[in-house]
Amino acid sequence: MSRYSNVPSRVLVTGASSGIGYELARLYLQQGSDVFLIARSVDALSSLVEEFPDHCTALPADLSSEQDSLRVGALLSAATDYLDLVILNAGTCEYVDVENLTREPFFKVMNINWWGCVHSLLFCMPLLRNAAAMMRSPQLVGVSSMASLLPMPRSQAYGSSKVALEYLLNSLRVDLSNQDIDITIVRPGFVKTPLTERNDFAMPWLITAEVAAKKIKLGIQARKWVVQFPWPLVVLMKFVAWLPLVVQISLLKKISRNS
Repeated sequence: MSRYSNVPSRVLVTGASSGIGYELARLYLQQGSDVFLIARSVDALSSLVEEFPDHCTALPADLSSEQDSLRVGALLSAATDYLDLVILNAGTCEYVDVENLTREPFFKVMNINWWGCVHSLLFCMPLLRNAAAMMRSPQLVGVSSMASLLPMPRSQAYGSSKVALEYLLNSLRVDLSNQDIDITIVRPGFVKTPLTERNDFAMPWLITAEVAAKKIKLGIQARKWVVQFPWPLVVLMKFVAWLPLVVQISLLKKISRNS
């Protein structure tokens, strides 16, 4: 695979059972890549395995569990000696009720969004390094959120997990600068998935997971540092983030249910 190839040979997608992860996996399978799928439910992965039996490998695992991650990491290492592209997509969202604080939303979100990514990195990094040693120019992609840009209402758990993920990836960008491993951060806006179907508020510029996956894939191919969309939301969020914090808070309080 040359540095500018649009067809990575071996791809790993976490959180591949639905939404963005499922659609990304399908796109890479359709173009002939060998794709390893990780999700908690093997049943949710079966349709892709049946449709692409020669190129699709399902690896059911709970990435929030260290033990399960070690198990699936061993299976992955036995199946391949390198990965061209790793997409860390597994995640969840829980909103916080600040009037009745409990540890549960923080615990659940961090277990999946943070520890799931860390556990994945532990078994993916050696395979990415192997690809770099073979001069295949591998790429690590982390799916964050536009929520990482601003202190959004009820997002104390979710937003914190995405800020932590972005810091991790940007820090890796520094330390891996001499290892030829590219890193891309993805910040989607509102995407129609089983996760966002639980939302009880208006979601401006909502797009389908299929459209989102196509945008992400184009950004990955271009080796962009940050892929973010849709542009009206990006402009709005970045403008507010540019304002002094006191002004940001004043504006965001207007959409808080506790205002």
